[in-house]
Parts: sequence; C-alpha cells; structure tokens
Amino acid sequence: MHFNESWQQHQSSLRKACLLFTQNYHDAEDLMQATWLKAYQRLGDKEFTVSTAYFTTIAKHLWIDQRRRKNLPCTNIDQEALLQIPSRAVSDTSELTCLLNLLVTHLTTKQLIMFLLADVTYCSLAEIAQLTQTSLGAVKASLFRARQNVDRYVRGQLDKDVELADEESILRVQLYVQALQSGDHQLLSQLLNEQLSVATLYAISQQSLGQSATIYMCA
Repeated sequence: MHFNESWQQHQSSLRKACLLFTQNYHDAEDLMQATWLKAYQRLGDKEFTVSTAYFTTIAKHLWIDQRRRKNLPCTNIDQEALLQIPSRAVSDTSELTCLLNLLVTHLTTKQLIMFLLADVTYCSLAEIAQLTQTSLGAVKASLFRARQNVDRYVRGQLDKDVELADEESILRVQLYVQALQSGDHQLLSQLLNEQLSVATLYAISQQSLGQSATIYMCA
C-alpha cells in the first residue's frame, strides 16, 4: 500500500485523535498537516503497511513538542494511552478513581507510576529516570511490563467496578488522582520513595492543598 492510500484509510481515526489531543478544531487540522508531512518524510511513497496507531503516535509526539516549545504543560490525559476513557475522566474524580483502582490491582506500584508518567503525563524516558532516580534501562523494562499488563489484564475489564480493601491502596489511588489532576510529576515519583510512607505523603499533600486554598481565599 502506498502512502496516500494508507493516509486515506486512517485519516478519519487520526482526525479524532488530533481533536482529542488539541481540544480545538483549528489546532487539530494544523496537527493533521504536520503529521502528514512528518510521516511522508519518514515513509516516502514506497510500499508499506502501517496502522492508525503509527500516525497517532507521530501526531501525539508532534503535539507534545509544540506544547513544550511554547512552555505549556503537557498534563492532559491521553485517551488512547489511558484505555480510551472519555476526556471528562481526568476532571471526573469518580471515573478516574475507578480506572486507577483497576490498574492498581494488575500493575506493581513501579509499573503503574512509570505508565502514568510516560503514557499519561507525557514525560520522556530521560525525565522519568531523573524523577524516579532510576536507570534508563530500568525505566524501559518497567514500562514495557506495565504496557503488557495493561493490554493483557485491564483493557477487557474497563466496565468492572473494583473496590480496594486495604487502606494503603486507597490512599495511593487518591494521591494518583491528585497528581494527575494537578499535573504533579514530583508527587507521582515520590510514591516510589520507600523512605516516606503513603500515609505520610497523603498527610503532606493534604496540608499543601489546605495551604493553597487558604492563599487563594486571601488573595
């Protein structure tokens, strides 16, 4: 299949993905054009077979690069990476909690944090290694296993309502929700810190939230 044939085949799905990334029709069209150019430069007009995910990945990284060049945060939930949950999930605490409850039951803490940092908050592998004080090789290995477990155990159970039994897991999920909604990469990385208990991190985070609320009310 030649480039234009492949592009036409995946164009509709890619446009939806671009709209999800940008939340803006004009920006989505610009991102589509940039994706076409980047993909064509890579593939040329020779015969090949690619999937929608190939074009979507190019679009995602182009969008991240654009945001970072403008010093804008890249903290929006990636719907494809986060199991195609509706875009309201990141602002809807109950939906996000349900999803994270499911992830917590099938991923180790390290795998889940690597997954959230890489595929949700768009941190680069080098940034994750620095944040978590982990080698680049260890980051890649944990992320590979995390994605495998998500594909194997999570995607088929999105309608399942999981209740967590132990208090530590419940507190962890609340901290994950807080970190994702505020774009706090540091809080996510701190959850790998064995020197601080989850209960301590939760208490510190609640104190910080209280101080922020006080400052806002006094402003």
